[in-house]
Order: sequence, then C-alpha cells, then structure tokens
Amino acid sequence: MFSMDRSYQPGFARKVCVPGVVLFAAWLAVTAVVPVRADNPGAADLFSEFSLDDFAADGNAALQTDDPADATATYSATADGEIEIRVQVKLQPKWHLYSTTQPKGGPKPTKLSLVGADSVKLASEWKSDREPLRSVSQDFGGITVEEFEDEVNFTATAKLAEGASVSQLGDLKIRLDALTCLTGGACMPINETLTAKFTGEVPASDASPTKHTMASTKSDDPAGLKAHPINPKNAFRDDDYVVRWEAINLTPELEPGQTGTLRFTAIPDSGYHVYTSAVNDEQSKTNFVVSEKSKLKVGAPQTKSRSIDYALLPGVTYHDGNVTWTIPVSIPADAAPGEHKLAGGIAYQACTDDSCQQPKAIGFETVINVVPSAPEKSEPKTMTLAAKKRMLVLDDAATLQWVDKDVSAALNASAQPKPATNPETEATAKIAMATGAASGPGASGGGHGVTSEAPEADAVLEDTENAGTAFGTTLLFAFIGGVILNFMPCVLPVVGLKVMSFVQQAGEDRKRIFFLNVVYALGILSVFAVLTALAVLLSFNWGQQFTYFPVRLGLTLLMFAMALSYLGVWEIPAPGMAAGKTSQALQQREGYTGAFFKGIFATVLATPCSGPLLGGILGLTFALTSLQTVAVIMIVGVGMALPYLMIGIWPSLVAWLPKPGTWMETLKEFLAFLFLGTVAFFFNQFSDGDKLPVFVALIGVWFGCWIIGKVPSWSSLPSRLYAWSGGVASAIVIGVAAFHWLGPAPEPAAGVKTIAWQPYDEAKLKEYQAEGRTVMIDFTAKWCVNCIVNYNVALNTEPTRKLIEELDAVPMLADWTDQDPEIEAKLKELQSRSIPVLAIYPGKSPAEPIVLRDLVSQQMVLDALEDAGPSVDGSGTKVARGSGSSVSATATSLGNHGVNADPATVGMATR
Repeated sequence: MFSMDRSYQPGFARKVCVPGVVLFAAWLAVTAVVPVRADNPGAADLFSEFSLDDFAADGNAALQTDDPADATATYSATADGEIEIRVQVKLQPKWHLYSTTQPKGGPKPTKLSLVGADSVKLASEWKSDREPLRSVSQDFGGITVEEFEDEVNFTATAKLAEGASVSQLGDLKIRLDALTCLTGGACMPINETLTAKFTGEVPASDASPTKHTMASTKSDDPAGLKAHPINPKNAFRDDDYVVRWEAINLTPELEPGQTGTLRFTAIPDSGYHVYTSAVNDEQSKTNFVVSEKSKLKVGAPQTKSRSIDYALLPGVTYHDGNVTWTIPVSIPADAAPGEHKLAGGIAYQACTDDSCQQPKAIGFETVINVVPSAPEKSEPKTMTLAAKKRMLVLDDAATLQWVDKDVSAALNASAQPKPATNPETEATAKIAMATGAASGPGASGGGHGVTSEAPEADAVLEDTENAGTAFGTTLLFAFIGGVILNFMPCVLPVVGLKVMSFVQQAGEDRKRIFFLNVVYALGILSVFAVLTALAVLLSFNWGQQFTYFPVRLGLTLLMFAMALSYLGVWEIPAPGMAAGKTSQALQQREGYTGAFFKGIFATVLATPCSGPLLGGILGLTFALTSLQTVAVIMIVGVGMALPYLMIGIWPSLVAWLPKPGTWMETLKEFLAFLFLGTVAFFFNQFSDGDKLPVFVALIGVWFGCWIIGKVPSWSSLPSRLYAWSGGVASAIVIGVAAFHWLGPAPEPAAGVKTIAWQPYDEAKLKEYQAEGRTVMIDFTAKWCVNCIVNYNVALNTEPTRKLIEELDAVPMLADWTDQDPEIEAKLKELQSRSIPVLAIYPGKSPAEPIVLRDLVSQQMVLDALEDAGPSVDGSGTKVARGSGSSVSATATSLGNHGVNADPATVGMATR
C-alpha cells in the first residue's frame, strides 16, 4: 500500500505504479526463465517442488527424441532360498551413466531398489560388472566423477522369505533412479520401475507346484483376460456417465491357504481416461476400498496398464483407454467354511486432456465360498455393482486401513504391493531435459518429467527436484487465462458497462479515474479471494457454485433484472449502475460502489466460462499445495484485473473511444440483449421439471421491477420505499408460488412409498378391466398448467396413494404432451376435447367410468375413488387390500392374458 497527499500530480500514477508493473513483469520473466539448479540449496523457495529447466535446456538436447538408455531386469535362482537380480542398462553413443558409488557432492548416483516384495529381501549391495571410468571434475570442486559408457550390468543377491519359493515369486519390481548425460551436452534423469522376469531353471526342491497356485492367477495371465475376456456389453454404467465398469470374481471357490483374484475393469468412452489407483482418499486418483472383508485378507489393487503423467499436473498420473486392476484375496488357514462376503467401493473420475467430468463412485459386492477342497478351475462370477455416494467411499478409504500387507505377492503374479498412496505396479519412465556442463553434466539434476513415486525418502526428494513441471509457466498461463476471461461471452455485458464508464470518465480527474479502476480490480480480486479460500479449505472447484440450484436461480433472476434495467423498466440504485434516461447525474456517473460491484458481478459471471488455458491450469489445484493453489487462482484474478489497472494508469489507452452521446443509450439497450442471452444460457441448465416455475419466477421479477420503475428515482424516500417493498414482495410471492404449485414433486425420503404410476396403454387397460381391477387414469401434458397443479395437489399425494393401495387400484398416466393418437382417441371416447381429465374405471362396472374435468381438489379425488370401489375378482368378489399392501407388486404380477374385452357401451358418471 502507499500513501498520498493532496498535491496529486498528473504523473503520480506513472511514478508510483510503473515500477510495480515492471517489477511484476520482471518477476514473471525470471520465474519462467531462470532454472532451479538441483545442486543449489538456495534455489528452494515457496515453489521448490517445481523447476524450470526445460526452458533453459540446450537447443540440441531439446531436439533429442530417443531415450538415452534402455534398461531391463531379470532374476535367476542361485542357491536354495536365494536369487540373483540383474539390471542391464544399454546407453546410446556419447551418453554416460553415473555409478552406484558416486561420491557425495558430485552428480546424482545411480540407485536401485526392490519395490513392494514381501517374499524377498535384498541380501547384498548392488554391484557393477566392471569398474567405472573415473575423472576429477573441477565443476564439483575436485570431486571424482564415476561414469559408465556403452553398457553396464548391476547385480544384487536377495533371499526368499520363510516358506516362499522361486516358483511362486512371479515378476519382481525394480526401481531405477539414475542420471544419464550427453558428453558436453544435456542430461536426462531416468526414474523407472522395471519388471524383472525369472530366467534359468527352477531348483529341484522348488519345481513342484503347490496348492496355492490357482489357474486363474498364472503369471502369463494374472487378470484372467485370456480365459475370460472383458465384455463391455455387460458392464455397469452409472446413468449416462462416460465410464463403464466390469467387476468379476475370478475365484469364487477357494480353500484355506489359497489366494484368489477379484478383477475390476474401467472402460472409458472414446477420448476419456481414468486416474491411477490409490487405497486411500488421495485426490486425482481412482480410490479403491474394501470395507467388508469377512475376516479374509485382501491386498492392494494392481495393474499392468502403463501410467501416463500429465504434462502440466505434477504428481498426477492416469491410464489411457481400458484399464484392469486385480485385487488378491487370501484365505487364512483357520478360515471358517462357507460364504464370505466382500464389499467395498471405487471413487473415480473421467477426464479428457482438457476437462473432467463430475466425480462418481460405485459400490461392489461379491461372495467367496470357502470349501475344504476347491476345484482346479471354478467358473468366475460377476460382482454386483451399483452407484454409490462418492463421499461415503472416500470416507471409508480415508479411515479404513484395509490393505493387508502380508498377502503374499507370490500367490498372485499381479499382486505386487507398493506404498499405500500409489499401489500401481507399472510406470512410464518420464525423462526431462536439463542443461549440463561438459565435464560435470550432473550439475543440472532437474527435469520436468513427473515420475512414479520411489520407495525411499531420498528418492522421493530427488524425484521432487526432477518433477519440475514449470510452475512459472503455469503461473504465466494462469495470468494469460485471466486476461482472456474479460472476453468470454458471459462477461461481455458487464465489460460493456465498464467501457461506457471509460467514456464517462473522459476529462475527469486522473486521480479519481485511477482509483475507480483500482476499486473495480478489487471487486474482481475479492471474488477470486473467496474462490481461493473455498478451493483450499473445502476443495471447491472452479464454477462449482453453479451446481447449486439457489445460486443458478439467483443469478438468472439477477441478470434478468439487469436486462430490464438497461431496457428502461427500472433503475438500479447504485452510482454508475443505473441505466434509465431519467437517472440523476450522480447515478450516471460511476461511483466506487458501482465500480466495486461491477467487478464482483463480472467475476461471478466469468466462473462458468473457464476459457482457453484455464481448464488445464485450474485442474492443477487438485495436485498443488495450498500456497501454490492460492498463487494460481489469485494470478488468474490479477490477469483479469490488469487491463483495468493499466487503463487507470494510462487513460490514453481508451482515447480511441468516441465522446459521450446518444450512442451510449443504444449500447446500453444492446447490452440488455446480451444479458438476456446469458439468461437463456442459464435457463437451459435447469431440468425440465424446473423450467416452468423458473419462467414464472422471471415474470414475477419483471412485474416487481415494473412496480419499482413506476416511481422515479427523484421521488420522496417513502414513495420509493413503498415501491421497492411492493415490487420485491410481488416478485417473491410469485416465485414461491410458482415453485410450490408448478415445480416438480419433491423426491421422497428413503423408505417412503410412492404411487407406482404406469404409462397408459389401451391393451393393458382392457386387461386390467377383464381382471376386475379399478383403474385411475390421469390425462395430462407438460404444457398443461392445470394438469401439473392437479398432479401435485390432488393426485400424486400420500392420501391418494393410501386409498389406491387400499382399493387395490391401478394408477395410469396418459401423457398427451406430443399429441399421442391413442390418448386422443380415448379422450374422444370420454367426450373430452381438453385436459386435465381424470377417469376412474370401477372394477365392478368398467363400462361406467367416473370422469373429473379441469381443476380438482384432494377431496374430490378421494370421493371419486371411494365411489369407484375396490378391485374385484372374476366372480365379482371384492379383493381390496389392507393399507399396507403394494400396488406395484400386484401390477408386476399380472401377465398378458390376451384379453380383448371391449365394452359395448360406455356410460359416464360425471362430477
């Protein structure tokens, strides 16, 4: 902040603010260009998780497309209970790799580790098959640098856990963290999880298979995809969501001591993908949880699908296309025979490269039958899947420690446990370019590729240093995206008002012009501050407020009221916001209040339009720290506010605008139609059941604004208060009445019975009449207001439901919205040319329907049903049920008997 005295000079803004703008631009430039060197401890700051080395990469290195090294892993049995693990690294010409014994203070040493293997432990250090090339590097203060060229093999001895055997191990996972450098050029870090296959012969003592090896979990097909391929046609889809799920229990029958497999497959629609898995509530993951295990042991989900790193989302990985996970289930030796229930949930989200769908969740349930002797091959069973509340799944994932660490990976080739935060077994090696000196290329150490997490803390720290997706670039894109927000269709009407204020400011005191624009910018930033707080504290997404019905309704009504103001129906009582020709000079002149609320309004309208760049940038908030999230969102606000700050500093930027005149009145009226277009956009977001009451509420707002506009702004205060009270009250009454009488019926609470309406069908009606059923038909249509009132007030009510069940009657709904000819013929038969019509066919006399026309009351409907009486059987005996019976169960029990009884004469008892 700064202080100022009364001697304001024309050059004030330039003297004070130009350096600030220059410093801000310089900060952006430095942030986006200067690399953070891994060997410089002082380089760490607020955003130390990210580096910008890709901007400073050597030009030739930027063109490098081939991987500098190809790494493979194998293992073989050397003695009883021991194996030898071998990692071979082949280097491209002119590339070298640093040794595992590289002294500290120099380039990054090569590190290898065994990942998630409970059945085997390393028994020796990793050794190379030859001595490295050694040289003294002056760039590292005279430290000896140890390098390998061409090819190098690293080996280590490992011992099997007690009771484990080589034939049961399956594939092992070896983590390779290394730095390769081009002589005299760039460096590329390699962070890769290798799959080590068994080679050689199995020891004789270990050659025979054990009862633990199940046919469905062979190492060549751990997910059973060859024997039981995925069938997308039978997959579960939550309504019209873009991901389907297939869940199969591959081993429904097991005996104590055996391990079976549960298989889950996500099948995204074309262009979509899902995140990699987690066993807790980690964000930007596919979250698995098994909440009911029935005393069985369950391992973490595993997959052989490759994970892919988001280019701009550090630490976020996903799978491309279909992905299959397997979960091992181990039967303890003391497990009781019989069925054991397994139940849990999966929280997931589908995304494209640019945007994401709403997060969803499913629940799954299956049974494993523990038997004394399981068959060698058992037929897989499909699990029960259903939609589930996402928060329930995430709560379980966060609170339940459901993964059993002692589920042996040897019993299931696909189960290779990893840390709980990321149990994926496969990772794509992501390589980043970095600047390197000729004799000390390891100095660069940083890269921008997001890698899979390492099992050791120091490896994680090194990955963090190398995970430098350019945060400065992210901020720059956020800033540009904020500037672009000013040109989004949702914001244009308010920006148009601001343009008019620029015209009105022509010739005014520059000090006032500057502060008006500062206040407008503060209005913008205040909304971004609120959005930032919601994002950090409540994980609120950009635009998520529009998922709340009251917010959408309030903004729709407000924008409609604004449009009416610009068309002269009424005047907004805020300086600079009024739009009528009769406004006083103070109202025509933009004030600080009007400028502030214009900024707020413009920003609120901008939130449903993410615009170019912002879709991916705002997605960063899922993976960033709280401080980084604050920085990203507030920089978007700065970008949106900057043009107005610049105009406040240099008013000459808008000198090209014409002088004030009658054209401004025409522009205001034109802006009204832009507001109406925005109203239409929001109106389309409401459900079909809400559109009619929303439309009537808009009419109520129109009526209220008309009442307010009848009293001019220069009238006495009491007159204006009366007008405002009457206008606001009228709008509220009309809106509340619209939603009460015309809105959709409220969703029933869980366990509450509802009327089981059946669609009208003439053949079905005759069938019911032949069965002696009392039938009530409501003839209605979506365009019929009285029909909607009847349905909500007298038909779809609890008293009507109870009486229908008591009479064992059948309720039918004849929807005439699209002029159905069958319904039209029935109306003519009932001698009706209009709706609403309620026809009740008594079971005892179906040829004499009771017809109620136009608006009806609750009591009229109940009286008509009582007059019609209960359903009867073929002999005329009444078959009325007790009040607790279910009409829907009766309806579904009726078969098609082919009865085509047609009453010769239709009599009517009209009320």
